[in-house]
Amino acid sequence: MGTGEGLIGRQEPLRLLEGLLADARQGRGSAAALTGSPGTGKSAVLRALAASAAGAGATVLGACATEAESDLPLGVVGQLLSGAAGPGTASGGSGAGARPEALYEALRALGGRRPLVVTVDDVHHTDEQSARCLLYLCGRLAATGVLLVLAGRPQTAPSLPLAEVLGHPRCVPLPLRTLSEDEAADFLRAAPAAMDAATARRLAPDWHRFTGGNPRLLHGLLADHRDCGPVRPARPIAGTAFRRAVADCLRGAEDPVRSAAQALAVLADQVTLTLLARFLGVPERAVVPRLAALEATGLLDAGRLRHRGVSAAVLESLTAEESARLHARAAGVLHDHGAEPSAVAAHLVAAEAARTTDGATADTPVWAVPVLAEAARHAMPAGQARRAAEFLRTAHRLPDGGQRPDGMLATLARAEWESDPASVIRHLSALERDLAARAPDDPWWTEGAAQLLWHGRYETVARGAADAGDGPRAREVRTALGHLYPGAGRDGTAPEPDAVERVLVSVVHALAPPPSVPALLVALSYAGETERAARWRELTDGAEPAEATVARQAVAAAVAAVLHVRTGSHGTGAAHAARALALMTPAAWGVAVGMPLAAGVRAATALRAHDEAARLLRVPVPDALFRTRPGLHYLLARGGHLLAAGRARSALADFHACRDLLAEWGERTRGGLDWRTPADEALRRLGHTPDGDPVAVLTRAERRVAMLAAAGCTNRAIAARLYVTTSTVEQHLTHVYRKLRVRSRGDLVRLVGTRPAGPGDLRPEPV
Repeated sequence: MGTGEGLIGRQEPLRLLEGLLADARQGRGSAAALTGSPGTGKSAVLRALAASAAGAGATVLGACATEAESDLPLGVVGQLLSGAAGPGTASGGSGAGARPEALYEALRALGGRRPLVVTVDDVHHTDEQSARCLLYLCGRLAATGVLLVLAGRPQTAPSLPLAEVLGHPRCVPLPLRTLSEDEAADFLRAAPAAMDAATARRLAPDWHRFTGGNPRLLHGLLADHRDCGPVRPARPIAGTAFRRAVADCLRGAEDPVRSAAQALAVLADQVTLTLLARFLGVPERAVVPRLAALEATGLLDAGRLRHRGVSAAVLESLTAEESARLHARAAGVLHDHGAEPSAVAAHLVAAEAARTTDGATADTPVWAVPVLAEAARHAMPAGQARRAAEFLRTAHRLPDGGQRPDGMLATLARAEWESDPASVIRHLSALERDLAARAPDDPWWTEGAAQLLWHGRYETVARGAADAGDGPRAREVRTALGHLYPGAGRDGTAPEPDAVERVLVSVVHALAPPPSVPALLVALSYAGETERAARWRELTDGAEPAEATVARQAVAAAVAAVLHVRTGSHGTGAAHAARALALMTPAAWGVAVGMPLAAGVRAATALRAHDEAARLLRVPVPDALFRTRPGLHYLLARGGHLLAAGRARSALADFHACRDLLAEWGERTRGGLDWRTPADEALRRLGHTPDGDPVAVLTRAERRVAMLAAAGCTNRAIAARLYVTTSTVEQHLTHVYRKLRVRSRGDLVRLVGTRPAGPGDLRPEPV
């Protein structure tokens, strides 16, 4: 702190000390107790007095007591007499140096015509024997010509010798206070690289509120302000220097005061006088003087730490062990006081995080895991998925003492899908085991089923859905299963638009759309209900909280991409598809990745951005995609790109794969699933007439055998793939050869011109 700004608001105490110095020149000794909270400028006043006294020809002896030497006998006296001549100057703990009169005698030996100024900074750390020497000196100052100035913080209970020194009749009290708003403006003008008067006056109100007028905090704030150059903010910034200044003020405070500041920072918005007393383990009346000391320092305002910058500085000063202990203490106090689960859970998370950093372990109360689970259940409907996931991850790391609530794994998977979509992949195997152990009417069964469907693990869901009850959640899972995996659904047919819309109604009212919602919206679109789909998309967007998670933003963007491309707005659709793919990785998308990819490829193809379409088709997709409806649209989009790129034979393979999937699922071709029109165009380019599509005359079973045979599979391999006998394959091939009028597999390859259409063979090929 510079000399100029360090003395703002301190001129009156300095003037009084200089008056006492004038008395000392006349041989009239005296003492002064300069007291103030940490950071209020005591040391600056002492330095100014020492400079003034030395300039006037006085002898100046100075000492600074420290907490580390508070048990060192005569440590302060030894500093004062270091290098001084005369008897009793030794600072040892024996002989004359150990006597209370040692300091008095040494100073008398130094006396003469020149006045003598003795200063002790941080006197509250003075060792007991030095305090006795100072007390002895105070009683004999009148005729010594010595000015004794003791600077320290106000103490609630100083040691007896020091209390007698500070309360001695000859010791003039000079209390320091924090700066007023006008003095803060003067401080800003007087500082190095000073502000002009107008700027200082404009900033002073905010800066005074931010610091409480504490000069040390103002100095830290000013340093942060300078570091923000060349464009400096109008509002105060709690940067590194400010936080360091807060930590310095707390180091200079008494332990009970420092503990109160730490408790206030940890309890934050939950703090009350009663909670603070319980946290500190003292009566409420004992808390009041601690709060008063913090308020005098400028760190407190209306019973709370002044602002978040102060709280952050206090928390940063804690070690990992201290942080874990204090947050665990806060959790226990709040739990006993009946606080909301989320408030208790936040401290449990912070305590566990600090222990993980420190590598420490601690006993966990039996109520911790249930409280964390309860807090997560409250956080999810409020749109706080990231917070819920944090609560549940902590709960899974803690021992539960047999108190682990049911459904925690499913809730964690859902919360992680919302907040960090890729992270849920690590829970899928455990979710499958959990789902297999549950009855389909269990509410947690449907929660886990949504995640497994999203990531292509539909077998367990399909087995359970076949025996599920008729409740709304079970119907929702069956609807999603029937749309996403038509071959695995109970009836194998796509849900009707009215059924889809009923599910959407329940979803929107619940304000918690599961992963099946986008598929249902797209189902409306491809059923020819584009206007209904667009209306529901707007409604589900409106149901999202303002702070929608990344996953929900990605899903909303993908749905928008599909609907815009479906209605011919290719540029807008391409932008939405790009955003959807940027928000989540392909792995996080699961089988739903086919939705934004198909929309993006279709839009790029329509816009003749063939390189962009090819790039999108190089994005890795799961094999399970090709057992789903999104996979069907992906094949159609890829076929369209291949056709536009002049690769008609490969395009025809994708269109025929769509045809065979629809046949396998027992569904008819509709507007959104029209494979026939582009397939006819591919046939024309290959020199065939559309009506002569050879595969169209085959039965479904014959078509599958023909496709596998054309791909080069042996009869035995075809039989294994289709779970039939080899003789059955031979009979089908006989019928195929007769219907297609071919004599060999080579003729079959040339005529069919496609690859296998079995679900296991519908994998993406290089583009």
